[in-house]
Amino acid sequence: KGGEKLNLGTLLLYVGIFFGVSVVLFFLFSLRSRSNQGSESEPEKRGFFWRSGDAISPGKRIIPGKRIIALLLVGIIAFFTFASSITVVASGTRGVVLRWGKIDRVLSEGLHLKLPIAERVETMDITIQKVETTEATASNDLQEVTTTIAVNYRILPELAGEVYRQLRQELEIRVIRPNIEESIKATTADFQAEELVTKRELVKIKFKQILSDRLEDYYVEILSVSIVDFKFSPEFTSAIEAKVIAEQRALEALNKLEQIRHEAQQKIIQASAEANATILTAEAEATQRLIIAEAEAEAIRLVTEQLMTDPEYLQYLYIKQWDGELPYYYGGEGLPFFLLTNSTE
Repeated sequence: KGGEKLNLGTLLLYVGIFFGVSVVLFFLFSLRSRSNQGSESEPEKRGFFWRSGDAISPGKRIIPGKRIIALLLVGIIAFFTFASSITVVASGTRGVVLRWGKIDRVLSEGLHLKLPIAERVETMDITIQKVETTEATASNDLQEVTTTIAVNYRILPELAGEVYRQLRQELEIRVIRPNIEESIKATTADFQAEELVTKRELVKIKFKQILSDRLEDYYVEILSVSIVDFKFSPEFTSAIEAKVIAEQRALEALNKLEQIRHEAQQKIIQASAEANATILTAEAEATQRLIIAEAEAEAIRLVTEQLMTDPEYLQYLYIKQWDGELPYYYGGEGLPFFLLTNSTE
């Protein structure tokens, strides 16, 4: 709202200047024209463009009067004055208005008015800008590290005038790049060379915090940082590669040992299961034999009791198991043995 009031007042000032200059010039040329008319000896009066007594012929040139020339001059002056008083602030920028070299106000995006001679506008870019740089640093264990980093930043829009007051258009050269260099050196000095790789995300967070604190007084906002690359000395790189290879081999051996241990455990489990199965089988067989023996003993006991109570039971059993054929010999208990033959033979 303050900017709209200022622009409206400036517009009214321009309109007043235009009409004031027009009235003064018109009044001066009117007085000059009247003085020229009083000194003329001719009885006819001058018209607006030519003498009233002159006849306009087809080939006669008409010369404009002095008042028309004056009005044209006033119009041209007014046009260029008004044109030079208009300024356009592009999207993504702020316009810092300098009145006689002093910062007067900051213009937002759009069309604005300014005093033609007294004021000029300097444009400040408030869009996101990127700076990528490569710096030679050192780690906590004094290893040389070449670090490539990228930083995205922007000027705080509401403080663009203060940035211009302090740095003009040299923010990146005078502030951004030097502070990036100091911040990355301070960051890598807190980490071992190996940690710069293994703790890359932590390194990035710490670098951003240090850089943001250093640029806070310059009204700059750090949006994001990226660690593009770490490059170490050839000797350190070779040592890292050898260590990684040794660790990989140790890990392979550990994995192999773990595999052997796992296989041994599997064999133990399998042997234990087989032993348990054998024991269970033996116990089942023993139990089965015991049951059979008990059954046979019980059967014998029952047969014995039956024989004792019924002598003919033995004859029954003999007949039951006889296959229908007579024996070849028969005898016993004092009887002679006889050879028996079947009658069919």
